[in-house]
Amino acid sequence: MSGPLFFAALMLLVFAFGIAVFWQESRRMQQPEAIYGVEDSIEFIWDALGEDKLGLKKSDVRRILEWEMHYLQKPELWEGDGQPIVGGEAAAAYTQEQSLEEGHAYEPEQIYAVMDHQAEYLNAIGAVGDIVEPGE
Repeated sequence: MSGPLFFAALMLLVFAFGIAVFWQESRRMQQPEAIYGVEDSIEFIWDALGEDKLGLKKSDVRRILEWEMHYLQKPELWEGDGQPIVGGEAAAAYTQEQSLEEGHAYEPEQIYAVMDHQAEYLNAIGAVGDIVEPGE
């Protein structure tokens, strides 16, 4: 008698697990994830820079994005300035300093143009959400 009862309980557990997985996946599909692609972002920015490209090459766009991401990913670089902001003044200053150390002199207009178009890219892929206050 306990054999059929155990089997029924096991089947009920498997069925409940299947429903839970299905429910979780259906929720995930309702909220598509924003996937940042480095190459996609470079192409987006490159196209958005216009005809003259502000004197930049694709390698320059990549370098500017890499230094900005380096800044954003290292709390010890920005914690004195408050929360880091993509395309913010502190990120741009850090990017310019690091680029100069590598022998690449970018004008602030070039750096800000790349960062502004990066913000457009992030918005286009749905990676920009509502403003969150610190502590929330």
